[in-house]
Amino acid sequence: MRQQLFNRWHAAIPIILLCGAAWTWISRPAVNENAFLDPQPALRHPAPDFALPLFSATADEGESFTLSSARGQPVVLNFWATWCGPCRREFPALEAAAARHGQCLAQSATAGAGAENGSNAPSDPECVLFIGVNQGERPDDVARFLAEIQQDADLSESSTGERTAESDFAIVMDSSLEVGLHYNVQGLPLTFFIDADGIIRSIWSGEMNSVILEERIAEIQP
Repeated sequence: MRQQLFNRWHAAIPIILLCGAAWTWISRPAVNENAFLDPQPALRHPAPDFALPLFSATADEGESFTLSSARGQPVVLNFWATWCGPCRREFPALEAAAARHGQCLAQSATAGAGAENGSNAPSDPECVLFIGVNQGERPDDVARFLAEIQQDADLSESSTGERTAESDFAIVMDSSLEVGLHYNVQGLPLTFFIDADGIIRSIWSGEMNSVILEERIAEIQP
């Protein structure tokens, strides 16, 4: 009798396991694959679009930059402020990288104008667009900082006898901190590395040196 019960229980085990596996499969939570296509400041997601005025040293309102106009070329998006020590220290590395990989802000502006007219301007995926999103400061604060940076560059040039390459590191003014809040900026500096398709491939929180910067740029270049 005991042997018969044991045999029946032994035969029922595979059925119980099969029913359990079927129940687990049926009751599994649904995975929304489209969620990865929603713009949000996270890895593998499209970078949220924004429009901000380009820095202007004069009181006049400068031209605006729209992130979506840069589609087709990689973007290094750096959130910073002049009062931030790590931001100030990494700024020369960003300027140097922009001089090596940049020279495409004009292309982006042309693309933005073309998009308004219903056409797409050609873009170079090898060209990396460097955008510094200043957080909550006045234009005169940024102007003083840039003047200090230029003075240091001039002193370096005069001491070495070598000409410093011009920077293509563009500054946009997030005066209301709205874009910073949208990108969940909780500390500065914070840098997003965005590929030519507008997808965030890497995020770096804190100060970068030239080596880290080059490694991250290589990840978003074709």
